[in-house]
Amino acid sequence: MTDRMKKSIRNFLLREGAGLVGFASPDTWDARGDVAVENRPRSLWPPVRTVITFGVQMPLPIVETTPSVQHRDLYNTCNRILDDLAFRLVLWLSRQGHAAIPFSRDGYARVDVLLKKPGAAFAHTYAAQYSGLGHVGLNNTILTKEFGPRVRFTSIFTGLEITADDPFVENLCIRCGACVDLCPVQALTLSRKDMRDKSVTLARYNGRRCALWAKALTAEGCYPCGICIKVCPVGRDRVLYGREKTAAHYRKELSALAAGTDDPLYRAWTVIRRYGSTVTDGGDTPEEGLKVFFEKTSKNIKEDEHEQ
Repeated sequence: MTDRMKKSIRNFLLREGAGLVGFASPDTWDARGDVAVENRPRSLWPPVRTVITFGVQMPLPIVETTPSVQHRDLYNTCNRILDDLAFRLVLWLSRQGHAAIPFSRDGYARVDVLLKKPGAAFAHTYAAQYSGLGHVGLNNTILTKEFGPRVRFTSIFTGLEITADDPFVENLCIRCGACVDLCPVQALTLSRKDMRDKSVTLARYNGRRCALWAKALTAEGCYPCGICIKVCPVGRDRVLYGREKTAAHYRKELSALAAGTDDPLYRAWTVIRRYGSTVTDGGDTPEEGLKVFFEKTSKNIKEDEHEQ
């Protein structure tokens, strides 16, 4: 019965828009010990016997426009789909006589709250890794074979025991350092020594810097950031969109825009950024305005850090 139920759940989620679906046992959290005891599934809902995690792809060409309203709307759309699918799956399982509850994909009210109270009750990153969907990379997000980190996740807990998928063990991160080097506020840091040391699997993450940057983008109408998601070279989606070798293109974007460029993608991203938000309004041209925003905001965040 549980195998049939597992197949039915996977087929439903894939049919309704999920790109990845996995199943994990709560035992994995206890065995691995990566997550604080209070944030493990059994601590959050003692009847849980299976964690079902699924993800929705964020198409790369729109992620590349960040910061933009198009990227903001894509992010919100993915979140709506995830929450809707999770709730519908919970209702369906309940009608079958199996208790279940959803956990929302972010788990915080707004950035101001995140600044005061960092973190969330449940981390879908580890749920995705434990259910075989991907592996946490240096940028502290899940990297998947299909989409790299350009995928949003959510999870539900159920009292139904379903055969778990094997946890994902292959670290897909190629340690290129793009996420560290191109973060506008250096929210990710890693020494060159640690970059060479493969036992170091996560860059140090400054959540306050990241949240302050997100707050500044929100004020301009184009949250979230997603640059570390954009520049990651991992994922078969890059083949689909013909964007396999992009490191140099990303690294010179701001300087090329400021100097003037005929690059068709840079020009397209600039047009998209001009509409629906004010992120490019701080200069005589949209290109200059974007550069001013990056430099001014980064400076303000560093000054805030010194005042703390």
